Amino acid sequence: MEKSAVEKVKILPFVKEGNILEVGCGCGTVLELLSRYKPKSRIYGTDISNTMLERSEERKYTNDNVSVIKADAREEVFDEKTLDTIIFCSVLHEVYSYSGYSLKSVEDTIDNAYRMLKPGGRLIIRDGVKPEDKTIYMKFKKEEVEKKFYRFAEEFGPYRIKYKKEKGLVKLKKHDAMEFLSKYIYDENWNIEIKEKFGVLTKEEYCHMIEKKGFKIINLESYLIDFLRETYYEKDVELFEKDETGVLAKAGYPDSTMIIIAEKIGGGKK
Repeated sequence: MEKSAVEKVKILPFVKEGNILEVGCGCGTVLELLSRYKPKSRIYGTDISNTMLERSEERKYTNDNVSVIKADAREEVFDEKTLDTIIFCSVLHEVYSYSGYSLKSVEDTIDNAYRMLKPGGRLIIRDGVKPEDKTIYMKFKKEEVEKKFYRFAEEFGPYRIKYKKEKGLVKLKKHDAMEFLSKYIYDENWNIEIKEKFGVLTKEEYCHMIEKKGFKIINLESYLIDFLRETYYEKDVELFEKDETGVLAKAGYPDSTMIIIAEKIGGGKK
């Protein structure tokens, strides 16, 4: 969480001053960034984990403007139209995964955010993103990484991964490859990560869901974090896809991260 702070700084220019809530604040990494860069704001963090809340409370924040509250991410903790910004950093995929892989739980959580935000308030989502529905081929550069894939295929929480071996390559869907790439780097937390579906929706599907609730998308981007590509992916795995003639060509790695910024405009369908 601490190492990701440099990436999470990217959301700060979109945060509106005032009453700011981070849902699922963990150990307080984003709360500290907000405390430092938004000193005139009142900042709140919620989390369901007592351990994470203790770490958040023990942290020495730059300014005395942070409060943490024990609450489930799916709860509507504040009154209607009281918040200026609500932030979800790597939380919505957990809402989905720990609610029986329920998309409705994600929609309900966004509904709650809509009600708690003031008109013109900002919704900020930073999370995994599901790639387009393509078939790709994976080549492993290390035996231990290949073994990790077969373990992943058997243990992945939402469903068993379908794949086929072809001439030293593994054929599978790109979104399944993304799920593997988001998890194989873990050892200590493997049993937790393997239960979670990181790329719940594509960018377009997320935007459709959010706009339906009464938000206007004002910024949308997705990218692969350089640290992941340079430290892990390029050393461990190659991806290929077939061109129009059926010839295999090297393919890029799927994006690891999506950022959506939306504003409440009212009139959303409930």
